[in-house]
Amino acid sequence: MLNIDKPRAGKKPKATSRSPERLTRLDWVNAARDALIKGGVHAVKVDLISNRLNITRGSFYWHFRNRADLLAALLELWESENTTPFEEAAQRKDLDPVQKFLAMVELWLEEKDFDPAFDAAVRDWARSSPSVARKIASIDELRMSLLEKVFREMGYGQREAMVRARVTYYHQVGYYTLDVHESKKRRRDLLPVYIDILVGEGPLGRARETDRP
Repeated sequence: MLNIDKPRAGKKPKATSRSPERLTRLDWVNAARDALIKGGVHAVKVDLISNRLNITRGSFYWHFRNRADLLAALLELWESENTTPFEEAAQRKDLDPVQKFLAMVELWLEEKDFDPAFDAAVRDWARSSPSVARKIASIDELRMSLLEKVFREMGYGQREAMVRARVTYYHQVGYYTLDVHESKKRRRDLLPVYIDILVGEGPLGRARETDRP
């Protein structure tokens, strides 16, 4: 579970002109997220962030051991905020499989509970960090497994559900990677076509007893 409000254990730093208690751990992590999105991981530096927040470094060491600790919290925030909503949508008991799929698509479309800029920034970060790259790969697999589960619930066999999940996910990641700019109206106008292509005949009740070879 994400733990972003508990102060770091140990000796409290000397009070400054602006008490470190006034900034929470979450404040620092959110500031780090803004820095990552705007300038990449090299912009996530204690001095730069403290200057932006107009506070001394003492506040930082109230909550974190070092920069690596902040980066770990930042990655944890990304994992929680940008993946948990998909898990919740896929696990809803009040929705049928098609509605679950639409709820997941809506997360990408609305960009409220899912932050594409944050996702893209973490992917850029992964290019210079093998550990972040491994985390990205793990989360990508998790998200695709959620989509695959929903396609299986629609009636698709294992292989076809896996491929449809991959096509859906690769399409959306590619959308952000290519930095496609479309109005929300345009995206909603095209949504039924995408849904028809991605979902196919499964929800229409076509029998699928075995996968194609």
